[in-house]
Amino acid sequence: MTQRRSRSCLGLVLCALLLGGLAAQTAAAAPARSGAITIIVNGDDVGITPVFTDSTLKALLEGTISSASICPGSHDADRAIALWKKHPELSIGIHLTLNGDWQPLTSREIAPSLYNPAGTFWNTEGEARSNVKPQHAKIEWEAQIRKVKDAGIKISHLDSHMGCYFLTPELFQVAFDLSRQYKIPLMAAYYPTMPKAWKNYLPVTGYLGIYSIPGKKETLENRTEAYRNMFQGLQPGVYYFFTHQGILPAGRRPYGDLDLRVNEYKFWSGKEKTAMLKEMGLSVKPFSALKNVFKDLVR
Repeated sequence: MTQRRSRSCLGLVLCALLLGGLAAQTAAAAPARSGAITIIVNGDDVGITPVFTDSTLKALLEGTISSASICPGSHDADRAIALWKKHPELSIGIHLTLNGDWQPLTSREIAPSLYNPAGTFWNTEGEARSNVKPQHAKIEWEAQIRKVKDAGIKISHLDSHMGCYFLTPELFQVAFDLSRQYKIPLMAAYYPTMPKAWKNYLPVTGYLGIYSIPGKKETLENRTEAYRNMFQGLQPGVYYFFTHQGILPAGRRPYGDLDLRVNEYKFWSGKEKTAMLKEMGLSVKPFSALKNVFKDLVR
């Protein structure tokens, strides 16, 4: 969320994503507000593992989330693409990626800065920020878009794995340009320090979500409380919520971050969430119902 020449705008974006979300989570009471509040609830990380893929698809089919996004080069991506081809009614976006434990779609010869010494993407977003050249990110992200598009799947949106296009102004510019080139909405909010010409192309009010719960143990109760506080901080507009869906396989113990993903699935599929959204006047919508919001995104 930055203009190419302004690092101060990048700071605003990161504060909105990382600190603004925390402020919303800790709000003591809902502020006075009027007007519609619409949220798009996205399931991230489709394709990384079969559990992530299947859990997200299940949540989508159940209607508890409204969209999903895929890492096109990840371990389970080909199977995920095949599954989504059977469900053209479901929204699927590209989870633009610069770090992970799988290989880029672009060869090392063409884009060497994408690779760590082990021959995969960089392990962390910090390593990606320090090493990936914007021109190589453009080649890779275009390959990620083309892989899904060429499979015959309509892409609903572009979003970011581990905040990849928010890492530097140059990377955001690449994502913005690809959004306009392919006429696909980019999930990012407009800020006044950006060029005015960008305003109609970034109509989302906020890009929010909860991964870990700051200062608290991971429990469904604490996660529910964090979401309630976050929802209370929303003002009228359209918000894009990232979520990480997970269902614990039978006979398995939680591993990695699956415990928080399981609680995410339970929260978004639970009755308390439904009552909470109704109480606060929040409406969950798919991209197909928000064409008026994104009509000016591309020329």
